[in-house]
Amino acid sequence: MRALVVEDEAAIAEAVAFALTRDGIPTTVAGTLAQARGIAPERDLVVVDLGLPDGSGYELVGDLARLSNAPRVIVLTSRNEDVDCVAALEAGADDFVTKPFSPRALVARARAVLRRGRRAPEAAPRAGLHLDLSRREASFEGRRLALTKTELDLLAVLAAAPGRVYTRGQLVERVWGDGHALTERTVDSHVKLLRRKLDLVGAPASLVESVRGVGFRLSDAA
Repeated sequence: MRALVVEDEAAIAEAVAFALTRDGIPTTVAGTLAQARGIAPERDLVVVDLGLPDGSGYELVGDLARLSNAPRVIVLTSRNEDVDCVAALEAGADDFVTKPFSPRALVARARAVLRRGRRAPEAAPRAGLHLDLSRREASFEGRRLALTKTELDLLAVLAAAPGRVYTRGQLVERVWGDGHALTERTVDSHVKLLRRKLDLVGAPASLVESVRGVGFRLSDAA
């Protein structure tokens, strides 16, 4: 695992890089967007500040989100407004941390997102289902699905390997990350809501199948 910190404030960049490296994640630092663009795609984790001297961190987040096998991204922001945090997640970030923050807490968040692995290539359209993870959009036969972030992530995991059965525990790990004390009932509730929204756009009820006593899968037959 290797990380990149994109931050123009040297003290913050060095503190984050030191904390990650000490925790076993070798980390380098880039002070500008231009420097980061050549390095970030080769890293497993990118920690990026939204305010950079030569552009917005959103640009880097968006660029990385369009890659297959993209690194995980944590955004640093001094803006403590929900709209900025939501915008970062919608742009493709996996998590965000507002300044000031504890380097130890950031390392814990980094470990959580890294457990999910690098992002899989976007799923190809199947049975009229299309996912565009760079835009955080999904549709069925041209009709857009109004999904929450969790619902889209859940669908993306299932669509990445149609026919594969995921246990509820595997879905928690891939969608929410380790460290979340979620019950099986919570996973079932999200699947139920996802199915309801699929039904609203005309997707067959069998698209997301339950495998009794095991978990869920995206139907190959559908």
